[in-house]
Amino acid sequence: MRKNLIIENLISKIKRQLISERKTDELSMRISRFIVKQFKKKEDFVLENIYFERGDEYASFDLKCSFVEDEGFNEPFSISAEADMQEMEIEITYRPKDFPKSMTDLVAEVKETVEHELEHIEQQNFEDMGFERQDHHEGDNFKYLTSNEEVPAYVRGLIKRANTKKISLSDAMNQWFKENKRKFENPIEEWPKVKRIWMDHAKEMREKEKVKKFK
Repeated sequence: MRKNLIIENLISKIKRQLISERKTDELSMRISRFIVKQFKKKEDFVLENIYFERGDEYASFDLKCSFVEDEGFNEPFSISAEADMQEMEIEITYRPKDFPKSMTDLVAEVKETVEHELEHIEQQNFEDMGFERQDHHEGDNFKYLTSNEEVPAYVRGLIKRANTKKISLSDAMNQWFKENKRKFENPIEEWPKVKRIWMDHAKEMREKEKVKKFK
């Protein structure tokens, strides 16, 4: 059960800090740090009306985050997340015995996840990021991962992972694949195609200076 355990003055302080920042990298950093802070305290939270601007446009969304302790979980942690125009929701399931030793990996994945979901919020709120949407092809992992909505989100998140861990983007992508290999129907055939599409997009965006530098 979600609990809103943040005292009102702390919520107000965080909101003021977020509202004062107009760059999404600053917004992402603040959100990620706050999630990690609350994870260490094991306190679920809700932040309402997080606001940021791009040019003459703005977005406002709520952030809901919960932490699920599972002694019998089959890995140190797993993060599930989704976002639409007005809400980002993140759930972190974790195995207590793996912390704090798995904290570095968790921090990197939290940052990656926040970047990914911010991309989706921006896609739906800012006109210059609009595109013709494709069906998600429910049940078809390959089409989902190569859709015009998900490619920029995965690339943005994995660039954040690469820079956080100080590894190459290619290595970050391979790490992601190792973690998610079971989702592929035919990983040997499909993953090289997905990776090539993601890497081509990353290089194109780097040339346009629309993503952070990566190695």
